[in-house]
Amino acid sequence: MFKKIAFIHYGTLDLDRAVEFYQNVLGLKLMFKVDDWAEFDLDGQRLALRRVDRWEPEAAAGAMVHLEARPIELMVEVLKNKGVHFVHAVQEFPYGKLATLLDPDGNRIGLYQPPGEKKPA
Repeated sequence: MFKKIAFIHYGTLDLDRAVEFYQNVLGLKLMFKVDDWAEFDLDGQRLALRRVDRWEPEAAAGAMVHLEARPIELMVEVLKNKGVHFVHAVQEFPYGKLATLLDPDGNRIGLYQPPGEKKPA
Protein backbone atom coordinates (compact mmCIF):
# COMPACT_ATOMS: atom_id res chain seq x y z
CA MET A 1 0.00 0.00 0.00
CA PHE A 2 2.43 2.72 1.19
CA LYS A 3 6.00 2.45 -0.02
CA LYS A 4 7.69 5.48 1.54
CA ILE A 5 7.16 8.88 3.08
CA ALA A 6 6.65 11.34 0.21
CA PHE A 7 7.92 14.35 2.18
CA ILE A 8 7.95 15.94 5.60
CA HIS A 9 7.11 19.61 5.96
CA TYR A 10 7.23 22.43 8.46
CA GLY A 11 5.24 25.65 8.37
CA THR A 12 6.99 28.99 8.45
CA LEU A 13 5.91 32.61 8.74
CA ASP A 14 8.89 33.79 6.65
CA LEU A 15 9.79 31.41 3.83
CA ASP A 16 12.91 33.34 2.75
CA ARG A 17 14.32 33.32 6.29
CA ALA A 18 13.53 29.62 6.70
CA VAL A 19 15.11 28.70 3.35
CA GLU A 20 18.24 30.63 4.32
CA PHE A 21 18.43 28.72 7.64
CA TYR A 22 17.91 25.25 6.14
CA GLN A 23 20.18 25.92 3.17
CA ASN A 24 22.99 28.04 4.62
CA VAL A 25 23.00 27.11 8.31
CA LEU A 26 22.04 23.42 8.16
CA GLY A 27 23.61 22.96 4.71
CA LEU A 28 20.66 21.19 3.06
CA LYS A 29 20.42 21.09 -0.75
CA LEU A 30 17.59 23.29 -2.03
CA MET A 31 15.68 21.53 -4.82
CA PHE A 32 13.32 24.40 -5.62
CA LYS A 33 11.43 27.34 -4.15
CA VAL A 34 8.14 28.70 -5.52
CA ASP A 35 5.72 31.20 -4.00
CA ASP A 36 4.82 29.63 -0.63
CA TRP A 37 6.71 26.32 -0.86
CA ALA A 38 10.33 25.12 -0.89
CA GLU A 39 11.82 21.62 -0.91
CA PHE A 40 15.20 20.27 0.08
CA ASP A 41 16.78 16.98 -0.96
CA LEU A 42 18.30 14.77 1.73
CA ASP A 43 19.72 11.85 -0.23
CA GLY A 44 16.42 11.14 -1.97
CA GLN A 45 14.15 12.17 0.90
CA ARG A 46 12.30 15.48 0.80
CA LEU A 47 11.96 18.09 3.51
CA ALA A 48 9.56 20.88 2.59
CA LEU A 49 8.79 24.33 4.00
CA ARG A 50 5.37 25.94 3.58
CA ARG A 51 4.67 29.63 4.18
CA VAL A 52 1.67 30.18 6.41
CA ASP A 53 -0.06 33.30 7.73
CA ARG A 54 -0.39 31.96 11.26
CA TRP A 55 1.79 29.32 12.86
CA GLU A 56 2.06 27.54 16.15
CA PRO A 57 5.59 26.14 16.48
CA GLU A 58 5.94 22.41 16.54
CA ALA A 59 7.89 22.53 19.81
CA ALA A 60 5.00 20.97 21.74
CA ALA A 61 4.06 18.48 19.01
CA GLY A 62 5.01 14.83 19.13
CA ALA A 63 6.50 14.49 15.64
CA MET A 64 9.74 16.04 14.44
CA VAL A 65 12.41 15.55 11.78
CA HIS A 66 15.72 13.99 12.80
CA LEU A 67 18.76 14.58 10.60
CA GLU A 68 21.62 12.09 10.73
CA ALA A 69 24.70 13.80 12.15
CA ARG A 70 28.12 12.14 12.17
CA PRO A 71 29.82 12.91 14.45
CA ILE A 72 27.03 14.56 16.37
CA GLU A 73 29.27 16.50 18.77
CA LEU A 74 31.03 18.19 15.85
CA MET A 75 27.74 19.06 14.14
CA VAL A 76 26.40 20.59 17.38
CA GLU A 77 29.57 22.67 17.75
CA VAL A 78 29.40 23.89 14.13
CA LEU A 79 25.72 24.84 14.44
CA LYS A 80 26.21 26.59 17.80
CA ASN A 81 28.97 28.66 16.17
CA LYS A 82 26.36 29.70 13.57
CA GLY A 83 24.04 30.89 16.35
CA VAL A 84 21.68 27.90 16.39
CA HIS A 85 19.77 27.43 19.66
CA PHE A 86 19.75 23.91 21.11
CA VAL A 87 16.97 22.92 23.51
CA HIS A 88 18.58 19.57 24.33
CA ALA A 89 22.32 18.92 24.39
CA VAL A 90 23.73 15.64 23.11
CA GLN A 91 22.25 12.73 25.05
CA GLU A 92 23.36 9.13 24.68
CA PHE A 93 20.94 6.20 24.61
CA PRO A 94 21.33 2.51 23.70
CA TYR A 95 19.79 3.33 20.29
CA GLY A 96 22.15 6.26 19.55
CA LYS A 97 22.87 9.89 20.38
CA LEU A 98 20.32 12.69 20.08
CA ALA A 99 20.32 16.49 20.28
CA THR A 100 17.47 18.94 19.57
CA LEU A 101 17.61 22.41 18.03
CA LEU A 102 15.04 24.99 16.96
CA ASP A 103 14.62 26.53 13.53
CA PRO A 104 13.76 30.27 13.23
CA ASP A 105 10.02 29.50 13.63
CA GLY A 106 10.51 27.38 16.77
CA ASN A 107 10.10 24.02 15.02
CA ARG A 108 12.11 21.25 16.66
CA ILE A 109 14.77 19.47 14.61
CA GLY A 110 16.58 16.47 16.00
CA LEU A 111 20.13 15.40 15.27
CA TYR A 112 20.81 11.68 15.45
CA GLN A 113 23.98 9.59 15.46
CA PRO A 114 23.57 5.79 15.31
CA PRO A 115 24.98 3.77 18.21
CA GLY A 116 28.50 2.39 18.26
CA GLU A 117 30.24 5.38 16.72
CA LYS A 118 33.04 7.01 18.65
CA LYS A 119 33.45 10.68 19.56
CA PRO A 120 35.80 12.71 17.34
CA ALA A 121 39.38 12.95 18.57
